[in-house]
Amino acid sequence: MSFHQEHDALRESANRFLIEQCGFERHRQRQQSADAGSNLALWRQMAELGWLGITLGEPWGGMAQSPRAALSLIEAMGAQFVPAPYAEALAATHLLQLLGRPDQQATWLPRLCEGAALGLVAHVEPGARYELDCVSTRADKVEQGFRLSGRKSAVPWGDAADLLLVSARTGDAPGQRGDLSLFVVERSTAGLRFEGHAGIADERWADVILDHVVVPQDALLGPAGEAQDALDGTHAFLVAADCAEAVGTMDAVLQETREYASTRKQFGTPLARFQVIAHRLVDMFIQVQLARSMAQLAASIVDDGPNTSAARLRLAACKAQISHACRFVGEQAVQIHGGIGMTDELALSHRVRRLLAIDRRRGDQFHHLGTLAESVQQGVGLYA
Repeated sequence: MSFHQEHDALRESANRFLIEQCGFERHRQRQQSADAGSNLALWRQMAELGWLGITLGEPWGGMAQSPRAALSLIEAMGAQFVPAPYAEALAATHLLQLLGRPDQQATWLPRLCEGAALGLVAHVEPGARYELDCVSTRADKVEQGFRLSGRKSAVPWGDAADLLLVSARTGDAPGQRGDLSLFVVERSTAGLRFEGHAGIADERWADVILDHVVVPQDALLGPAGEAQDALDGTHAFLVAADCAEAVGTMDAVLQETREYASTRKQFGTPLARFQVIAHRLVDMFIQVQLARSMAQLAASIVDDGPNTSAARLRLAACKAQISHACRFVGEQAVQIHGGIGMTDELALSHRVRRLLAIDRRRGDQFHHLGTLAESVQQGVGLYA
């Protein structure tokens, strides 16, 4: 079986599992009951399937697969309604494996892999406007270790995390590259507070308030002041994950819209027979295929190493194109469905809201186009 066939088989296997466990009816039941227990049960099932440790080394119970394998799973999740921060949890696991000391890894990696604990990265701050270097959270040296003070925004499922990997500065002013450190902060730590809220697609977020949180010296993850490259690599993976999720969601939106247009009749004729509707469906199909190609490019970039200027520019191009496709496909789907397209009882409306959320996540179309424009003005191309 070839490299790509393995990932296709993994995605199809995940599809079969997720259709049963995370279909729209299950999603509606969870919304109405707010059943956190079912989320925990799903998380344990994902662990049993090996998904939580898919990129983790075998000594920690993982499968030691490439990031592309995880992205295949995430694409399958995009077509369904998965109530879990899967990509973000993989990002935290990766950072622990990359930067953690043996004792930190032994404490957390097996638990994360087994689904017994949830770890997340708390890095983005209010007002950062997608700039990874814009960090004002401080880590001041004190007798007991470090005192963390600051605020992190929009951590997916942040108030459910058992540990957070918190980025903080020990010297330079906000906006300066470098001097970023990561700290392992457990949920029970004094001074740690959460403010939960829901996003446009009912996704669960939490702001993290660090009110003079004191952590021991051994909470430092990796060398002090040297976490920037690791965070950049993790961000690249999460952008690729957004691209993969978007493709799964757009594909589902296209299928639902095509089925609706083929069965809904106007003047005794299916909508799909009208030229204007047929052309819209073709335009949607083209955008989904373009997005799929860009998501595959993003996966290749993450696999090959994203920490180069050329790789970052290509990743920006991928996200810009996919953000555009998210809005286009969502808007066309609603136009074809008419008013019913935004009713809460229809799965399509939930998928379209998710596409709008993905568009804004980790930089919208115009943010990434600005990054590309600045590079071109400086004479640097995508393949320099």
